[in-house]
Amino acid sequence: MFRVVVYAEGAGELAGSKSLQPAPGSALTEEELGSAHLLVRRCLVKSRGLNASDVSFEEPLRTGRGRLVKGSTLHSPDTLRPLLLWADPKKQPDLAIVLVDADGDDERQGLLDSALEGLSVKAIVSVAIQEFEAWLVADPSALKSALRKPLASPKPPEKLAKRQAKELLKEWCEEHASSRDAAEIRRDIARECDLEVLARQCTAFASFLRKLQAPRS
Repeated sequence: MFRVVVYAEGAGELAGSKSLQPAPGSALTEEELGSAHLLVRRCLVKSRGLNASDVSFEEPLRTGRGRLVKGSTLHSPDTLRPLLLWADPKKQPDLAIVLVDADGDDERQGLLDSALEGLSVKAIVSVAIQEFEAWLVADPSALKSALRKPLASPKPPEKLAKRQAKELLKEWCEEHASSRDAAEIRRDIARECDLEVLARQCTAFASFLRKLQAPRS
């Protein structure tokens, strides 16, 4: 089993169809997986040739005060690095993934990459331009399938202004699928989007796929 932990800036990325909050280190059930988990799993299958059934997600560590990790906590090496240090080597996952939004900050990727130096865990930081939702709106076919209406971003996803992809997706969910849970719509998009389309439309996603490739021996 290939064990993975995912940290994400927004709660929407990690929201599954269950509202219970597992303890750190707990294996997540399929119902507890959010859109980020589902997309990451598909990327691991594509980049590493893993079987989807062999990828297991676990609840990540908390802050030093026992709080859930979110938002700007992930923006600084000083606060990110302790979240990637497991006291017990047996509980350390095979891979830790950190997904954050660029929010117009061109230096964020390099800054956070520096937080990974010298860690015993294999870790990858991916900074979406300008936000994770840009990946979710990149494939019009997946949007049509999930929202049951032809929809397309008014610009290439990475050309959208800060928060525009997030607001577009929220608006479309409310207008065309108001009776359905937004988290489930995001999960549907993550299940159905064409990864090749995302890689062509979003340079940050293409870079993420490359980073996920198995290290050469």
